[in-house]
Amino acid sequence: MPQKDIETIVKDQDLISRRHLQICDAALKLFSRKGFHRTTVREIAEACGLGIGTLYSYIKTKEDILHLVYRRILESFEARMLEATRGIQDPRLQLKAALEETLKIYDECQDVVLLLYQESHALGRQGLQGLFEVDRTYVGFFREILDRGIRAGQFAVKEPHLLAVCILFLCAVWDLKRWNLQGYTLETVIESLTTLILNGISADPLVKLQPQ
Repeated sequence: MPQKDIETIVKDQDLISRRHLQICDAALKLFSRKGFHRTTVREIAEACGLGIGTLYSYIKTKEDILHLVYRRILESFEARMLEATRGIQDPRLQLKAALEETLKIYDECQDVVLLLYQESHALGRQGLQGLFEVDRTYVGFFREILDRGIRAGQFAVKEPHLLAVCILFLCAVWDLKRWNLQGYTLETVIESLTTLILNGISADPLVKLQPQ
């Protein structure tokens, strides 16, 4: 993720990295529970065991802390996606693995995903540009899989970029509409969405996923 320049008084980069991680862990728990606006910098300092003056040696604003949280979340998501699809050559199987991992991430991190959607406006212009770049990276990840499937004759897709955006939106529904999905298990959602997407784009009508 492109990094917003966060002003620090401390210049030791290793120490800055450790403190930022410490601050991020504490802030993430508080933001998820209380929201960004209701959480104070003093509460974050207390939660990570730092004096408020020390905390301000590593960040300048509360928005800097939110950016650190976003950066860590999104980098973690990206690492998991790459690991889940590593070594898979078949585009259909790679897309299936990517869909499954995305939905698992969203299920495990429901409060965090809601935080990403609800509080992004507080990041400021530079922070938002970083998030937009990450979003483009995710879309590009699915776009590459779709492009490979098209070249291999497996996927019949006219607008792969549009479909990649729609795929990510469909995955986010598990969190954003969870109040209307009570009673459905994660396994059911994974099966339904992967079947819908893979069957919908299959170039061969005889190659279809069958619901379990």
